[in-house]
Amino acid sequence: MIISGLEKTTLIDYPGKIAATIFTYGCNFRCGFCHNPDLVIGKKEDRPIITEEEILTFLKKRKGILEGVCITGGEPTIHKDLPTFINKIKKIGLNVKLDSNGTNPEMLKELIENNLIDYIAMDIKNSLSEYNLTTNTSVDTGKIKESIKIILSSGLHYEFRTTLLPRLHNKTALDEIGRLLKGAKKYTLQGFRPGITISKSFETEKIFSKEDLIELKMVLKKYVKDIEVIDNL
Repeated sequence: MIISGLEKTTLIDYPGKIAATIFTYGCNFRCGFCHNPDLVIGKKEDRPIITEEEILTFLKKRKGILEGVCITGGEPTIHKDLPTFINKIKKIGLNVKLDSNGTNPEMLKELIENNLIDYIAMDIKNSLSEYNLTTNTSVDTGKIKESIKIILSSGLHYEFRTTLLPRLHNKTALDEIGRLLKGAKKYTLQGFRPGITISKSFETEKIFSKEDLIELKMVLKKYVKDIEVIDNL
């Protein structure tokens, strides 16, 4: 595992739990609007590296205060030793939430079948036809569909989520996403907020208004039961 960040306490990242958030280094996507460029394109030697032992020691000391751990990135599932690392966290007695882009359904299945995760949040970047454009990579969208299917049938607490911006998303795309997620319990729509991003062209990007986001939400109502809108204004 390459761990490059630790938020010692969060009340936001793991719904309903006091948690710590672990940030893994590296990602197989290059989304221009990503707000974590240091974790994705930053040189590894320029990033702080936190050892597994340091993380586990911290979690043991905080047991009784923390209820869970959120593992995010970057993309955690690019690390082959992620299941082993999570198993060590579970042995401490903490719940684990995983944030993922869904490109490694095989690992998701392994984690679920071995009861290593309790909550999963999967980012849906766009309609499948727009994945390559949105992520600036060549994506096997079959794996995205497989991950969605695995999550929907997992029995775990889960959510799907999409960061929305006018350059990339419209009602047609949201309808296509809705059909992919049909029957899902929870989907979060998050308005993009300009700031430090992988591509400088997004730093002053036009954003959706709250009213725009509500309109996009209405497209999805026939597919998903619970849709949360976060406008980030």
